[in-house]
Amino acid sequence: MALKLLINSLYRGGAEKQLAALAGLLPAQALFLLENEIAQATALSPVPLSSHNSRTSSLVKTAAIPLYARKLASLAGRGDTVLSFMERANIVNVLAARRGGHRSVICERTRPSGEFSGLRGLLMAPLIKRFYPLADIIVANSQGVKQDLAENFAIPAAKIRVIQNGCDTAGIQALAAEPLPAGWQRVYERPVVATSGRLTAAKGQWHLLRIFRGVRDAVPGAALVLAGDGELKGYLARLAARLGLKVFAGGGEPPPDADVYFAGFRENPYPFLAKARLFAFTSLWEGFPNALVEALACGVPVMAADCAAGPREILAPASPPSCSGLPEPSPYGLLMPALSGSRSPDAETQEEEALWEVEMARLLGDAALLARYRAAGLKRAGDFELARAARLWRELLGC
Repeated sequence: MALKLLINSLYRGGAEKQLAALAGLLPAQALFLLENEIAQATALSPVPLSSHNSRTSSLVKTAAIPLYARKLASLAGRGDTVLSFMERANIVNVLAARRGGHRSVICERTRPSGEFSGLRGLLMAPLIKRFYPLADIIVANSQGVKQDLAENFAIPAAKIRVIQNGCDTAGIQALAAEPLPAGWQRVYERPVVATSGRLTAAKGQWHLLRIFRGVRDAVPGAALVLAGDGELKGYLARLAARLGLKVFAGGGEPPPDADVYFAGFRENPYPFLAKARLFAFTSLWEGFPNALVEALACGVPVMAADCAAGPREILAPASPPSCSGLPEPSPYGLLMPALSGSRSPDAETQEEEALWEVEMARLLGDAALLARYRAAGLKRAGDFELARAARLWRELLGC
């Protein structure tokens, strides 16, 4: 009887990062990937179940679910436990278990009603509804994800356990103490607002650009740094220019006088966070946002959108899961109204964006409040130690 792990790939996302970290802390004997895509270091040697990769059409990969399941069933014997992360891997796990008899433990890492819309929703939502309830154990990484599965995918809430993501706080703090790359020190002599994560629809960074336009005018010398890469980079850079912001799009040494800096993907993004005055998090939906906990671990004060899953559980864990639509000071950071997601080209600031502008400018100028949030955030980050998450997984899995 062995524990085996399964995930779509080991690309650079948060789910992949979490599973790669847990692989070294759980007594797993194998790590299987649906795709041959590896960008995360892990204690186990990954075994791809196909030659698919990030360039393979999602339609092809969805159609290949039965093929993946047959291969997994041949590699996981009766009495084994397979723990899977992410939707396609979860469905493969359930199908393979019905064929080969292993115990299937599936973990949902995002809020699927936000993640899957349009054609993707038509394909994936029925599969989640059909196959998730057949798993032996279902785990969500936040209460918000659990609620979404129960309310929108007809999965019995009593069957869903919650294990929040873990964070290697000591490792992050050591990396955060490293110096910034050459040229960036001059940028960080200014009041910097930083964010990190993939440049994707879920993260809502176009709102941050629109918000920062007003902050730039209110706070002399303010700069915005976005650490990360993704399919929306070109759109975001063009939007920033249309908003009248001077843009550094990456490559070479950054100029000291740009308004918006696209720092790109960084093997070590943490100095870009730790040395900022404020971390801004504008996600439209989340599961459990690693980037937010990592910012707390870096000692940077945070303001975060109160989207449907994640930020409230991190910044205001004792509060009810509701939002007043107003800025809400919380024990570990500032919760802000959720953003609309609209990419309207209209130059007029949206109502929620106007509230963000005012609060961001106020925070940047309030050294005492920033210091309190910095100290509280460091303390809160310790609640998500990776070792604690691994212990909860071992208890759940019985290993």
